[in-house]
Amino acid sequence: MMKIRNTLILIACLLVAISCKNKERYMEKAVGFEMMVSPGDVPPPPPPPGVKSASQEKNSSPKLVKKGELTIASNDLEATKALIYKFVKECNGYVTNENLVKDEIFAHIEMSLNVQASHFEMFLKLLDSSKVNIVSSTFSVEDVSLKYIDDSTRLQNKKKLEQKYRDLLSRAKDMKDLLEIEDKLEEIQTEIEVRESQLKMLDKQIAYSEFTVKIEKDNVYLPYNARSKFTYRLGQGIVAGWDGVKSMVIFLFSIWPLYLLIALVVFAIKAIIKRRKKQY
Repeated sequence: MMKIRNTLILIACLLVAISCKNKERYMEKAVGFEMMVSPGDVPPPPPPPGVKSASQEKNSSPKLVKKGELTIASNDLEATKALIYKFVKECNGYVTNENLVKDEIFAHIEMSLNVQASHFEMFLKLLDSSKVNIVSSTFSVEDVSLKYIDDSTRLQNKKKLEQKYRDLLSRAKDMKDLLEIEDKLEEIQTEIEVRESQLKMLDKQIAYSEFTVKIEKDNVYLPYNARSKFTYRLGQGIVAGWDGVKSMVIFLFSIWPLYLLIALVVFAIKAIIKRRKKQY
């Protein structure tokens, strides 16, 4: 009887120990889970069909990135450039880069500029009304709405997560937990900075349309549609041939040291041959 009683007491002690151990493990998991997820992380229920949420209402307008490339033929580069500057200013824009390329025959100006996106069509209308000779044009429109919403949502979530880790940091007492939370907090802050930079870049591209403008000129100016005529192409061929002759003459004169070297070699060979003839 005594043995049975002792056995029952031993089994009861083992059950109590196992129960306490499981409770400790559950508490550890609960603390770890609190560091990852809190009640505030649970997303709100979706709105009823046909009703837009606040974030959807805010981002309902499409986010468009507009770009354009223009090539203009002109017999007065400076006058056309000044006109471009004037139109850019009227469209609340600015010029970011300007480069002049010039040689004996051809010259052109390359410009990079940004105009306010709402004045995209206005800028083109101003160019058309000025009667500038636009010889080629390329336009593109990219819808970045989904990317913008995705980046905005991720940024908001990262900021919420950052705040939760700050709260955990203020409550943490163990040094190991403090270091782990600080490392994670630094990683989240880096991700937030990257997301903010991406959104700022998108905002700039959406707010301002980018144009690349090339203003061309040659010494014998003709409208671009006349350049395909036989007489013009024949004249250009004669000019190119004459330029080739000039380049060849310059090249032949530029290698005079080679002529001198050849003359010295010929003189030396003749002197050697003459000396051998005298010996025999």
